[in-house]
Amino acid sequence: MSVSRDTSQVEVPDTPGIPADPDTPAELRERIDRTRRELGDTIEELAAKADVRALAQRKAAGAVRVGRRNAVPLAVAGGAVLALAVAAVVLRRRQVSRQRHPRHDPRTPASVRRLVERMAA
Repeated sequence: MSVSRDTSQVEVPDTPGIPADPDTPAELRERIDRTRRELGDTIEELAAKADVRALAQRKAAGAVRVGRRNAVPLAVAGGAVLALAVAAVVLRRRQVSRQRHPRHDPRTPASVRRLVERMAA
């Protein structure tokens, strides 16, 4: 079933910012030019939002600002992490060194110590 509508008598409500049909070709040209400018502005805004490189640079600059604002706490935290890392390396080296060179018990005969040293090598 099809419904036919006569659109010649339909009134289009006035929309703010959109003038009624232009009366002269000059008005039509002005509307076209204004629409082109608005479209160009919109495209520029979308391009700015889609510019990943610029967005990354803005975020990096923001991170630098935050880092400068919090320089002392960041330095303290970095120093603590570095101290823990150095301590872990030193402890690990001591542990490995003790495994390679166990302390000699004075009660252990020299022959047993030599045998242990040969097996470790």
